[in-house]
Amino acid sequence: MMITDVLHRTFVSGLAALSVYGVFMGYAVHRETLAKGREYMALKEAEAKQREQTTAEEEAKELALAEAAQAVFRKGS
Repeated sequence: MMITDVLHRTFVSGLAALSVYGVFMGYAVHRETLAKGREYMALKEAEAKQREQTTAEEEAKELALAEAAQAVFRKGS
């Protein structure tokens, strides 16, 4: 075998290995991105649920205060 043939085969084998590695890393990054997206969405859903619960509690307090204020006006008239 000539030295150029050995160099060419080494170069082509290296490029093939690099391609396989690139496909593997692309898949790994894709899975990592999806996992982070799921974590982010779970966090946002938890925040929205907490906000909804807090809003419901505040609305209940406001309703109680409004009813108390209306009761005072009813007694006064």
